[in-house]
Amino acid sequence: MLNVKIISDRIVRFEQECAGGLIAIVFGLLIANVLTRLLKLPIYWIDELAIFVMIWAAFVGTSISIYHREHIAVTLLFDGLSEKNRNVLRVFVDLLLLSFLLILAWLLWRWFDPILLLQSESLEAFSQVDFNFIYQEPTTTIGVKNIWFWMIMPIFCVTSLIHATSNLTESIKKKANFVSPKNAEGN
Repeated sequence: MLNVKIISDRIVRFEQECAGGLIAIVFGLLIANVLTRLLKLPIYWIDELAIFVMIWAAFVGTSISIYHREHIAVTLLFDGLSEKNRNVLRVFVDLLLLSFLLILAWLLWRWFDPILLLQSESLEAFSQVDFNFIYQEPTTTIGVKNIWFWMIMPIFCVTSLIHATSNLTESIKKKANFVSPKNAEGN
């Protein structure tokens, strides 16, 4: 049986490497942009590429923060609860996050529509049927199809679903350990 925690641990190690690399690329692109503008030889597509790389870094970083449970949260209620109630709230929050990610997965599936894409004879036929130009629309200055940059969203969704599932199973284990008969006898 697959252990979701082990898979999540491996994914986050890879994500951390990717995030560092993406931030280095953004830094390099910004330096190159400054230098080319200083030399009065601006390369306009650098701005757009830097933005796309920064967006990728943000999605990867968000997935990492879900793994570490460091996503944005107001902890006022959590801090005021007993340990038992914190465990219940942790499970609830994990379920809520998992639900959000499942809804996002469904929306992405509908947007990317891989089944219709495979059934269509061409990208033009796909766009005519679905009025969805996701696979054809180019970037403004780079000239590459936007789909290559938008692919971060399903990647983010899958990795975040794995992290959220791992967190939920860990929360349920903690809750089960907290109310186990062994703990009840000690109180």
